[in-house]
Amino acid sequence: MRRTMTRSRLAVLIALVVGGTGLSTLPAAAVAADGSAPVDRRALQAALDQMTQRDGLPGAQAVVAERGRTTIMSSGFGDLESRRPMPGPDGHLRMGSNVKTMVSTVVLQLLEEGKVSLDAPLSTYLPAVVPTAAGDAEKIKLRHLLQHTSGLHNYTDDVPAASRFQPFEHYTRQRLLKIGFSKKPNFEPGTNWSYSNTGYVLLGMVIEKVTGHPWQEEVAKRVFARAGMRHSYFPGEYEYGVRRPHARGYMQVKGADGKIKTADVTEWDPSQADANGAGVSTPDDLNRFYTALLGGRLLKKATLTRMKTVMPVPNPQMKLAYGLGLGRYTLPCGGYAWGNGGNIEGFQTLTGVIIDERGRITRTATVATNTTFTDANVNGGADHLKALYTALCTHSRDSAG
Repeated sequence: MRRTMTRSRLAVLIALVVGGTGLSTLPAAAVAADGSAPVDRRALQAALDQMTQRDGLPGAQAVVAERGRTTIMSSGFGDLESRRPMPGPDGHLRMGSNVKTMVSTVVLQLLEEGKVSLDAPLSTYLPAVVPTAAGDAEKIKLRHLLQHTSGLHNYTDDVPAASRFQPFEHYTRQRLLKIGFSKKPNFEPGTNWSYSNTGYVLLGMVIEKVTGHPWQEEVAKRVFARAGMRHSYFPGEYEYGVRRPHARGYMQVKGADGKIKTADVTEWDPSQADANGAGVSTPDDLNRFYTALLGGRLLKKATLTRMKTVMPVPNPQMKLAYGLGLGRYTLPCGGYAWGNGGNIEGFQTLTGVIIDERGRITRTATVATNTTFTDANVNGGADHLKALYTALCTHSRDSAG
């Protein structure tokens, strides 16, 4: 995929694997994390160093939480000019498509309250919004939007790379939808899977129609507050920067000479993202969110089961599946991890949660980098996923007994 705008890390990593990079090689101590021993710090440090030293990313950090223990590790720099290190678990970062999982959570809470139906046509909530040429709003259901099976064209495929050329260009929601509706649907709703940021803009509008409040307010009240995400927020209109503390955000692109160049894109207008990615969080807060969600604190058990009903992402080389705004990773050490990620100008994150056979969360990990490396640095993307797997799968040799 060529665009970097707010795409889910799950979607981006499909392209990375096609590029032929290996993701399954982990240290010899790799086993399914059961919470009996802390993460192997040496293995995790090596994985982070590989991202910054071999792949040339400015900085990377990991925050791993497991049964009363927190492991915090970093590599490289949060600011290339000052050479300051990465800011740690409370350092702000743009969270990109992690917002989708939060928006999905709110929609499912509204389902529990009897205010929406996953099988109701989109036209029930947003009549006359989707032009006939762009998709059939009578056939598109809310579950299709949540799971990326609506067939709606992904508007970010056609938005210019503003961060590289016009970082402060402002987009209205109407403009985003006009771009998304400019092409025919990819397929009939429910018949295939294709990542669509357009669908999540519409879900934000559904939340607003049903509740009478901006979708950001509903996420802040229903998700941030209940999960204890004290450092997360949505930028105000024309708020270009990221609140302190934070790392500088960079983008890697290939120059005309074929060499990778790194540009500072910390200041940027997030209006391009809307309800598919316009939010700011921290590694610690992301861990709190996914732990609260998968631990049953935000949704009822039956609703969470519906959220975790997945379909394979259509790529045989990538063992990923997608539910209702939630991804499932197949771990190289066996079993699964649940989570999502974010890929937006200047920042990329991956979060995974391991749940044991008794339904207990044994480990949650977020690996973040202050770089959007796109297809200019395929190894960086593969090694980012490898670092997450290392954080989730390895245990300390010293504690293994």
